Amino acid sequence: MRQVNIRWQKGVIKLLFIILMVFMGNAIASPYIKVDTREAIKSLLTDAKAYYEEKEFEQAAASLERALRIDPRNPILWHNLAGSRLAQEDWKRAANLAQKSNALAGSDKRYKRLRIRNWVVITLACEGMSDTVCTREARNRAQALARTLSRR
Repeated sequence: MRQVNIRWQKGVIKLLFIILMVFMGNAIASPYIKVDTREAIKSLLTDAKAYYEEKEFEQAAASLERALRIDPRNPILWHNLAGSRLAQEDWKRAANLAQKSNALAGSDKRYKRLRIRNWVVITLACEGMSDTVCTREARNRAQALARTLSRR
């Protein structure tokens, strides 16, 4: 008798599942909830800015890293993370993050000012590491890019 009840219950569950699939399409099968990623990133950037202003640089970096998990190809997020690491005097990491931001920005004209700011971060990081060659090269790159802006 107990086996009959279990079979009957399994049959009812399968039938309900089929009915749900027919009426709801494959929505029930989707494990993801649609999230407006722009709003999530905007919120995390706002949090990061507030932490940065309070000199809680590690918290700012954590917010930016969460934003990067959402949008890992965003050069602005990488730049801001570089700035947080620069404030922590983590020179090498700051320079690497700014270089990553520049790589993602590519030659896109929209990011020309961002690339200049990244070269300034790299310059400051090189100064922090007492690397005069690196400092000179980064400063020259920032100045060269800035000159192209003023020619418009």
